[in-house]
Parts: sequence; structure tokens; C-alpha cells
Amino acid sequence: MKKIIKYTLAGLLLALTFGSCQKPDYVEPNNKSEIADFYATLEGSGRERLFNSRISNDTVYVNIDYYYPINSDNEVDLSKVLLKASIPVDSRIEPSLEGISDLTKPINISVIAGDGSSKQYVIVANKKGNTDIVRASINFEDQTGVPQEVDAIIVGDVVNFSIVPGTQMLNPKLTYSLNKHAQGSITNGSTISLANTLPFTVTSAGDAKRTYSLKAVDAVKLPKGIRANSAKIMFAKKLNADLGITVNNMTNSLAVVGKHLVLNIRGENSVYINAFTGERLGTIDLGDKKGSLKNFNNTSDDAGNLFLNNLVPNDGNVFKLYRATSVNAPLQPYIQWDAAGKKLGRRVSIIGDVTKNALITAPFHGEGDKTFARWQVKNGALVSNTPTIVTISDYQWSNNNIDIIYTNPLDPTNDYYGVGYSDNRLARFNGVTNSVAATLERLEPNFIANSVDFVNFNNGKYVAYNHVNSFDWGSADQVFLIDTEGGFSGNPSLATTPGLVWAAPKGTYGRSGTNQPSNANGTGDVIMAVSDNGFYLYLYFMFTNGYVVGVQYDCVDL
Repeated sequence: MKKIIKYTLAGLLLALTFGSCQKPDYVEPNNKSEIADFYATLEGSGRERLFNSRISNDTVYVNIDYYYPINSDNEVDLSKVLLKASIPVDSRIEPSLEGISDLTKPINISVIAGDGSSKQYVIVANKKGNTDIVRASINFEDQTGVPQEVDAIIVGDVVNFSIVPGTQMLNPKLTYSLNKHAQGSITNGSTISLANTLPFTVTSAGDAKRTYSLKAVDAVKLPKGIRANSAKIMFAKKLNADLGITVNNMTNSLAVVGKHLVLNIRGENSVYINAFTGERLGTIDLGDKKGSLKNFNNTSDDAGNLFLNNLVPNDGNVFKLYRATSVNAPLQPYIQWDAAGKKLGRRVSIIGDVTKNALITAPFHGEGDKTFARWQVKNGALVSNTPTIVTISDYQWSNNNIDIIYTNPLDPTNDYYGVGYSDNRLARFNGVTNSVAATLERLEPNFIANSVDFVNFNNGKYVAYNHVNSFDWGSADQVFLIDTEGGFSGNPSLATTPGLVWAAPKGTYGRSGTNQPSNANGTGDVIMAVSDNGFYLYLYFMFTNGYVVGVQYDCVDL
């Protein structure tokens, strides 16, 4: 050990001897004396960048808000400002900007470079009120009477409103948000015209003024799918208090018929509401088709045709499906088929347009059943009044709860989606093998999943389903919208599904949100529709004894 230490010490002394003979590298002094960056802050804010500046030749204009925070009444004291500058590493500022500076009058400084040369600057405060537009939107009705709201896209001094091509804006009203000390040149909420570019001036404290240009521009679509965060609740109506549906436990299904949303109420005439505002508009007289087992369920196809069906064998062995082309048209027989005692009619789903091509599904809901009936429509005609009976493997349902929807109206061998209690897994089935191809995780089995819908929207594929609480305890009453190509896994109720687009807040729209009796039949529905122009997707859902809700999504490329 001693020998090793001696040699080590010797090596170190030798290294020091040679090192002491080397000359240091010469660093030439920097001749740069320019300010690269400059900002201001306030005492107690550390080095936080509160106020930016603009450097023009030898003048530094520091843009200081009149009030900070901008929505407070705290006027900024220019005599107590902290200034921060970025200069070359071997340069210095004289006099120093360390500590508090007084900007009530200009400050003259010199930036002295490493070689001794210098450049003079004058620092000037530009104290103005904030003139930013926080948010702007226009509200109007289009040519079909549908209310629309378009949020502005603000780029510099230009405020763009993306309008779907072909849309007529009837009485567009401008609403906007500014800070509390600012005023706009157009009265908030007033009617405007965007036929030409419209100037809009914002003024604020300290004689601050900024003029914007309001413009209507043609909206363009995203290449695929829903615009992120575009979900907008159009309405949320309580079945009882808002829509006057006083019978409990019997409102169980929805249909989208043109501009109307139809609510089926077993044993009562159907109620239809405005599909965009939720306003109650009228009822459909069902005549001899009315009865708790006769008008048991309704639905619609992608073209807005209304369908109503009975429940078998409770209403006899013949399954009856009726069709109407509008809320004012008569219901005409569409399918009448003897189910020979099989339990059928709690759910019917349709993909496609029955005047062109469609697939109609109606699951059998006997205990332990694993089959469903499928009718095909080609070129506007039923292929057969007698359905094809399909048997599913790897999935089973109970307590009358199951719903199935195909994904392609032209091809019965395409994939389809299904969900049922108490499996409660949303499943995608292979249309050739009729076996499970993929599933989401099982939702809480104390509650009921019993409705599913599928839609193609802007080159994307979306599925929605529900989770219903039939008790006066616990928490469920949710609806989920899933991008089927965005990651079909996980549990959407726990937000672990990669493809989750939107989820209703748990319990908010169920009977617990209306203080009505518990949903004894465990019923609810979910249905989707696409606007004629293809820019909007509408998701509608309902929880019995709770709410009916309309949500809008868009695919506008901002």
C-alpha cells in the first residue's frame, strides 16, 4: 500500500509541474453591446415574466398593463418595477438595473461591452389597459331553423368565424368577453352582419385602443374524425319538470326524426322535442298502437325514419315493427313476423337508410339467450320478412338487457357492436364468425348496460353506449362516446380507454339529478345522428325518470 501511495503522489507532482508551465488561452473581449431581451416584473414575482417589451433602435418600450392582474383594480405602480435584461456574458449595464426601478420617467442606460465600447438605450414605460379579446362567438339560426353557435378563432388582429359552406346566418348576434376595464365598439349581444369584414375596436384604461377585423370564413373539415374538445351540451331537459312527462318508469327509448327527437313512453302517446334546443313541440297520436306492451320501443334509421315496435310474446307472438317518415306521418306496418314464443322487442337498432340499404337487429332477450334477429334491406326493400337468426359465441346476457348494432348497412358479414347486462362489456363482434373480436373492460355489474349505437362520421368510426342505475343508491347513469380506432381497451368510466372522446359526468343526468323515483325498469337509451352537411355529430341520451340530453360535436379544422 505504501509503495502505491508514493508513486501516486509522485505522479501528481509531475502533472502539476508540467501544468504550471502551460500558458492560459487568450480570450478576446466581446465587442457586442446590444440588449437581446428585456422584460419587467413586480416585487414578489421573482423572475416571472409579467410584462414584455419592444426594442426599437435605442429605445426599449416596456408594455405594462394598467392593472395587474388585468381583471383586478390593482393599478400598477410604475415607481416600483423590476427590470430584467439579457446582454452578452461579458457585458454590463450602467447604471445597474438591480433592485426596484422607477419608470414614471424614462431611464437612460449604457450597455458596456467586454472591449469597453458601449451603446446607449432609453427605457420608456408604455402603461396601457389590456385590449385582448378573451372569447368571441356568434349565435344564429341557419336556413333550416337550427340554432348554431360558432366560436371565434383569433389570429393577431383578425377574428375569424368558421361558417359551414352553404349556411345562411339569420340574425347573427355577437357575444364577447373582455377584461373588466375594457369596452367594445359593438354592443355585446347585438345583431351584426358579416357579409363584409366588420371592424371592432376595444378600448381600455390609459387610452389603450386596438382595432380588430371580424370575418366570416368558410369552414373546412379535419381530414378525419371529431375535433378535440368540441363537445357542447345543446340541452339537458328533465323528463318530468321540463317536458311534462309525469308517468314514471315508462319513458324508455329515443328516435331522431329530422329536426325532432322522439321519446317513446309506454302506454302513452310519444312526445317529440326540438332536437337542438330540447323544447317540447308536440305529441304523436299512436291510436290503436298505443299500449304499455304495444308501443314498447322506438328507434330511427340514419335517414330519420321513425320505427315503433311491440313486445313479444307479452303482446302476442307476432313481432310488429311500424314505420313513419316524419312525426306527422302515419305509422305503417313494416315487419310482421311470428316469433313463435321467443322473447323479442326490448331493443331494435338500425344501421343505414331503409329507403336504400340497411340492417335491422332485434336481440332475443330470454334468460341465457345468445341470439338475435337480423333483417336486411337492399335497394329500399326488405330481403325477407323472415329474419336471419344469428348466434353469438363468447357473450351472454340476462334480465332482458341487450342491444346490437352493425357497422355497415351493405354487408351483414361486417363487424357489429353489442352490450348487455350483466356482462357489461362493450364488445365488437366478428361478423363472419359471430365471436368476440375485442372488448372494453366490464363496467360495474350492479348497474345495467343496455343500449349501444354506432355511426360513421367524417371518416371516423364511433360507438356510444350507456350504464344505467336502477337503484336509489350507488353511482352510474353515464354515457360514453368511443373512437373505435383510437384504442379499444380499458374502462371508460375510469377514463382508461384510449379512444374515449367524451363521457357524461357520473350520476348527473340520471334520476338522482331530478329527485324522481328510482329507475325501476333500469331503462335508458343512446342514439346518434349526423347533420346533412356532415360537419356535426349529435349524441342523444336519456335516463328513465331523469334527463334527456343532446350533445353536439364537430369536425371543423381550426
